[in-house]
Order: sequence, then C-alpha cells, then structure tokens
Amino acid sequence: MSSQSYASPAKPPAPLLAFPVACDTDSDCFIQHYFDYAPGPEALDHTCGILTYNGHQGIDIRVSSPEWKESGFPVLAAAKGKIEIIKDGIPDRALNQQEIKSSRGLAPKPSNSVVINHGNGWRTHYGHLRQGSVIVKPGQHVAQGSLLGLVGLSGSTSFPHLHFHLSYRGQNIDPFTGMTGSEGCDQAATGRSSWSAEANAKLGYKDAGVFRTGFSDHFPDYEELDTQKVEISNFPAESKEFYFWVSLWGIRQGDMEDLKILLPDGDIYQRSDEIEKSSVQGLRGFFYSRSLPLPAGIYHVNYKLRRLKNKHTPETIINIDRSMEIESPRELFTSPN
Repeated sequence: MSSQSYASPAKPPAPLLAFPVACDTDSDCFIQHYFDYAPGPEALDHTCGILTYNGHQGIDIRVSSPEWKESGFPVLAAAKGKIEIIKDGIPDRALNQQEIKSSRGLAPKPSNSVVINHGNGWRTHYGHLRQGSVIVKPGQHVAQGSLLGLVGLSGSTSFPHLHFHLSYRGQNIDPFTGMTGSEGCDQAATGRSSWSAEANAKLGYKDAGVFRTGFSDHFPDYEELDTQKVEISNFPAESKEFYFWVSLWGIRQGDMEDLKILLPDGDIYQRSDEIEKSSVQGLRGFFYSRSLPLPAGIYHVNYKLRRLKNKHTPETIINIDRSMEIESPRELFTSPN
C-alpha cells in the first residue's frame, strides 16, 4: 500500500502596496514604530534598531501636529480590494502618560478603522483614523489610492498617526520583509518587501530625526505638543527666561548633544550633554535665565546631535538653527507742558 504526502499550498504573493498616507516623508510624516522582531521583553525593528516597542505588529506613520486637526492627512487604500470592516465615532484624544502606563499589557482600546480584503487571504488594516472621517462602507470595492479617511488620534494612542499592517489569513505580516517578526531581526534582511517601487523610494529607513523644535515660556509635555500651540517666537520685554526644546525620535544612549546660544549683546552660552538612555521618542529641553531682564533683540540657537558611527569621530546627524526675539521695552510717552 503506497503512502502519499501532501505539501501545504504555497502562500500566494502579497498585493503590491502603495504608501497609505498622503504626506511628505521628508517633512510631514515619518515611521515612528516598525514591527518588533525581538522575542521576550526586548524590542528590535527589522534593522535590529530601536524604532519599535515590545510586541508591536505593524507600522506607525506619525504626522505633523497640530495640522492633523485642520486640513488633515488623507489615509489611502494601499491596494485595490473590498472594504470588509469599518469603525467610526470614537473621539480623538491623546492618552496621557499615566494612562499609557496603566494600559500596558491590556488589550488596546478600539479605534476608528478600516480593513480591506484583497483576496487570497490577504488584508490591510488601517487604525487610529480621525472621528467622522471614514467615508467607505462594508462591501464597497476600492481602487489603490482611494480615500478611506483621515489620520487621527482615536483609540489607544498618545500621538496622531496611522497604524498600518498587512495580514495573511489572520497572521500579521511586516510589509517591509514579508515576515511575522518571530524570525528575529538577523533574518529580516532575507525577507522581501511588499511595497511598490514608488513607496520604497519614500520609505528609506531613518534611524533618527527631528519631529519639532521651538521656544516657549515653560517646558511642554508630549500631550501639549500634540494638541496645542505652545511655540513663542516673540517674547515680551523684561523677560528673564525662556525654554528651547527639541522633540526627537531615534535617540540612542551615548549620543552627544551640543547647544549654543548667541545672545544679542554678544554673549555666548554653550553646553554639551551625553544621552543616558535610548528612546524611540525623546523630548529634550533647555532652560536659559538671568536674574535681570534678558537683553532685547534676536537670539540665535544651534543644536547638534552627534553619534559615534566609527571608532574615532562622532558624526553630526541632526543640526538645527532657530532664532527668536525678545522685544524692546516700550518708551513711555510724555506730553510737553
């Protein structure tokens, strides 16, 4: 009696994906989190870098703020298919740091979302859309690039972004590699991207960058930066202090930061610090003050982040020049007798 063995059918190719947000990846948006490829409590992205968090199965495309609340950033179908699931009506609200800590390990809150079925077991998933922006309906057929909604702040998130992932028969797949993340980051380079050539051109891996910079009269927190306008470019006369802050992503332990302030009276303030802890997102703040009012005029600030990429010379990977003004005191007008 002969025996027969049956090989499991080959996985059909994934759909070729377009970038799912209408934004400029040089200025308006960037990928803050990738798939997690590290087992256990560690977190490593597909390059063995730090741009992910433990258990993350998708990519987070973060957009500039607070512009997302105004004209908005369109979320587009990455490939043609049939709308399978939608959800809308959840308010846009940033979780504060305490809520984020208390929610760790729990199932995420639902967000406004869309799921598209592309056939052959493949689906794409779009989460954290803006309340009231979802314009498609279940059963509707959409072409690649069709408008689905707008990037938002709904569900379990502290910043406006699109969570996007690909899945095959219920298993989440990294569109950068075609893998599940369980293979480990050392194997990720052997994978195959599902992005189109045009999308790949926009998606070059950036291991660090600047989200926002500015001046203010206090040190803002993340929630303020995402929901309010805190920047000040003209400080009132008689000001004795100001804050300069830089919101970065991809900072690493051992990075060096240099700050230089050129005051209008010719004085120079400088300081250098070493980053003590790696962080996917870091908000760096600097405080300058005097006991007497600061001199009126233009203040020029230069900020550099340097990283040791070889054994000898740190390389400047971020270089920021900003300026602000302290106004001159108004002269009191006295009428002649």
